[in-house]
Amino acid sequence: MLARHAAALLDENIQLFTFLDCDHRSDLFNNLLLPQSQSVIEAMGHAFAYSAALKAGLPQYVLDLYECSVMRLDPAWYSECAGINRLNQRLREDAAVSSMIPHLSTLLSDINIEQYITAPIVTDAQWKSYLNQLPVDVGNAVPDLGQFHAML
Repeated sequence: MLARHAAALLDENIQLFTFLDCDHRSDLFNNLLLPQSQSVIEAMGHAFAYSAALKAGLPQYVLDLYECSVMRLDPAWYSECAGINRLNQRLREDAAVSSMIPHLSTLLSDINIEQYITAPIVTDAQWKSYLNQLPVDVGNAVPDLGQFHAML
């Protein structure tokens, strides 16, 4: 699916270049084609990454989640050209996330995620320790909010 997307974007831009019949240094090229190059290159990269992950033997639930996350980058193409409407895209994403959740702890421990995370909210112990380090202000002041009106 991702390879189809990349090929279609590339083909679409080749057809546009042919239709415009312009030089690659022209204003038309710069205005209409050049801005599309990043999305084409990214789409190719996503297709290559998916293929490499498949060859490396990553589990299907990881591949499915990756595919859904990439589909979110260009949902219109997947709806218009691949026949996967917005509702079905969300349903696929939900199924991918649901199938991956049971494996999340194992996946994170396999990549030794702890060495990369510094946020204290990751574990209960770190969070409680962090909260104990925060300054506590005490007093008996009462704010005077006065009268105010909400504007809608």
